[in-house]
Amino acid sequence: MGLLRKKIESVMLEKSGARVGAPERAGLWLLSQCYGAGIAVRNGLYRQGLCGSRKLPCRVISIGNLTVGGTGKTPMAIDIVQRLRGLGVPVAVISRGYGGRRQKAGGIVSDGKQIRMSAREAGDEPVLMAERLRGVPVLVGKDRYRVGMAAIERFGVQVLVLDDAFQYLAVHRDWNLVLLDGARPFGNGHLLPRGPLREPISSLRRADTIVLTRCDGPRMTEQDQQRLRHLAAASPVFHCRHVVEGVVALRRPQSRMGRAVGRLSEGDPGALNGRRVLAFSGIVGNRAFQEMVSTLGCRMIQGLSFPDHHQYTNDDLEAILKSARRGGCDVVVTTEKDLVRIGERASSWPIEVLALRIKISFGREEGAFQGALSERVFRGLSV
Repeated sequence: MGLLRKKIESVMLEKSGARVGAPERAGLWLLSQCYGAGIAVRNGLYRQGLCGSRKLPCRVISIGNLTVGGTGKTPMAIDIVQRLRGLGVPVAVISRGYGGRRQKAGGIVSDGKQIRMSAREAGDEPVLMAERLRGVPVLVGKDRYRVGMAAIERFGVQVLVLDDAFQYLAVHRDWNLVLLDGARPFGNGHLLPRGPLREPISSLRRADTIVLTRCDGPRMTEQDQQRLRHLAAASPVFHCRHVVEGVVALRRPQSRMGRAVGRLSEGDPGALNGRRVLAFSGIVGNRAFQEMVSTLGCRMIQGLSFPDHHQYTNDDLEAILKSARRGGCDVVVTTEKDLVRIGERASSWPIEVLALRIKISFGREEGAFQGALSERVFRGLSV
């Protein structure tokens, strides 16, 4: 099963050296046509009003993308929430809780004071946001209208930020924010599973605002630029990049529930200067993460890649530690999401374990983006 998944991913992401023949590619293309037909029917039902989109009694911001993973939705959600808190707006975050056991039942990951769920229960991204956004309620649940109402009634919030919700049409939103990769906004142009597109690129017309992420890397092709100009003719387009804000380390305090919970503490990324590093991650952009680590003045000994949202087994962690020792590494570096997933299991390692803390930077467009947030969401709220 793992080998099949790797082959499919190699086709979806057009990885070099992919050993996948024409029949397999044709089969994936056929499946993508079936998938696309289903998406077209669903979108049509909502467009014609045959499926209802319910409106919550508060402002709703949706942060999503057009492709599978890798565009930086979590850092963007954190950035948006921090901006709203700076404006004094009571806000909560709602995530589906992908990969977590509480996805269907829903629940409160954090009430703003205490984290109540582990990554296995809530998923890695909600727990990471709860860690980063102290004082902000974070909830999960597949039915985001029901969970949204619970957040309003329980916490009295005026704005809800829906994480990864562009394809979730059952709830009305006041700001539909869509993230696209600055180099390959539409992947290879194919729908799942032949490509990474979650729906046709024409769906981008639903976006109120588009943000191109990782704009400090390679530029998109002229063809993609033309597509974007055509589809986003009525939507403002912003550009941002991901920058390393610092490094965080794993500690091991006990929560009030008696569960060992990984807590993150900030540090200087300069701490990696001259050190021998093994980097590992389980995200869509594993290679990009390793390249980011290598820019921090360290000596990259080895990079290990795992599938997106990988649930690390004890054998996985033992293999990572053995590789680090074999390479003479004095520090292991990973992502915050991965650090949340491995939790306290790495706290006893004889080698230091750090994660890069990433933030969004709009550069010269900072003021314009803040203005767009105020225009679409903040106006008319009593704070």
